[in-house]
Amino acid sequence: MDLDDRKKSTSEASATPFPLLMLLLALASAFVLIGMNSSVHKPHPYNLASLLLWKNASVRPPVMLVLVVAGWAWVVRSCRQRGMHIALVLGGKLQPAASTYQAALTLLNMVLACRLLHLFIAEEAEHPRAARPWLSCNLALLVCIVVLGALPLRTFYADSRFSLLRTLVESVVAPCAPVTFWHVIVADYLTSLAKTMSDLHLTACISGELMRGAQGDAELVRTSELWNFHYQTCNRSPVNAVMLALPFWWRLMQCLKVYSVTREQKNLWNALKYSTAFPLVYAGYLRKHDSSGAYDVLFVLAAVVQSSFTFVWDVLMDWGLPRRDSAAPCGVGMREVLLVTPRKSSYLLLCAFNLVLRFVWTLSFLNWVPGRGGGMFFLELAEVARRTVWAVFRIEWEMVAKGHTRTLAAGSDDDLESEEMQLLGGGGGELRSAIDD
Repeated sequence: MDLDDRKKSTSEASATPFPLLMLLLALASAFVLIGMNSSVHKPHPYNLASLLLWKNASVRPPVMLVLVVAGWAWVVRSCRQRGMHIALVLGGKLQPAASTYQAALTLLNMVLACRLLHLFIAEEAEHPRAARPWLSCNLALLVCIVVLGALPLRTFYADSRFSLLRTLVESVVAPCAPVTFWHVIVADYLTSLAKTMSDLHLTACISGELMRGAQGDAELVRTSELWNFHYQTCNRSPVNAVMLALPFWWRLMQCLKVYSVTREQKNLWNALKYSTAFPLVYAGYLRKHDSSGAYDVLFVLAAVVQSSFTFVWDVLMDWGLPRRDSAAPCGVGMREVLLVTPRKSSYLLLCAFNLVLRFVWTLSFLNWVPGRGGGMFFLELAEVARRTVWAVFRIEWEMVAKGHTRTLAAGSDDDLESEEMQLLGGGGGELRSAIDD
């Protein structure tokens, strides 16, 4: 695709969200009408939004995937608006932010359409088993999203689509695969989706129980009753804890892979950082089986250690903010090369933002925010937002550390994309060198 074709494609992508937005509004209006005429659900906006976005662990995963895609579009746009040729550090061609926004909106409309269709069918049926396909519907919805990403459709660019799928596979099989900066970004996003993976297990487990028709199901009429009847059994399963820990295991294996190549000790410290998630997951597993105060204390200690370690690592290693400065208080100042914004106060706010969201789990533990439903949606949304902001400044530090600041340039998203391809040699090929942090 030459530059003119690329600009034309980007222009079309920018114009396409308007009809998609109209479809989104139409779906929302249809859902309101269904809710208003429903004899089961109260016609309240919160109840309607809950059914669409956060009611239980079956509802949230597809929405989280949509938010991650939209957040990544914001990352790409934010970096390019500041003149960063991010393809140099990510190692390949990136689709324009406008196209990624369009993809997120397309996925969101697909999510809403599937749920509205099922709600319409389930609400009109009187038999209690009519509500059971709800869980299977959500599982099938995730499969559809994956297939949509794999098929040669215009929702995603082919290069970006297959790069992501290949990177996901290589991250899962680490350390038996190469580790680039792009692998690190993708795997770190997976750690922020650890609760989403736990939600997937809950959905699959409860859906399996419903398919088998466990004793007592016949007396339950509503979907929420069917869900709660099997929730505790699936939530206490060891498999659920394994799903929570898997993303951190994959990232740990990547760190060990990089250490085997570079022999730099900071990779071992990085591996230790991800290892702190395992005691936290295990303590949470113990609390599900025994709510004694001893396990509560163990959980809090593990959470404090894990959150503190990761926060310090974010500031020191992922963003590279502090530096030795004899003229600064305590001999430590902030690095001079700041690409995202020249105001150092913004970076201090960034650290405060990251610190608060790193410890936001305490709100759930202290019952300030409900641990399920809307409260859990808020916690998962906060983590996706934190990871999205983290990615912008992580890419900035990679640009500084690799000496790419001299390639900064002002221009539109299209112009920067064209310049990135020229800097990469025009082929958009991946850079396969191992990273060291």
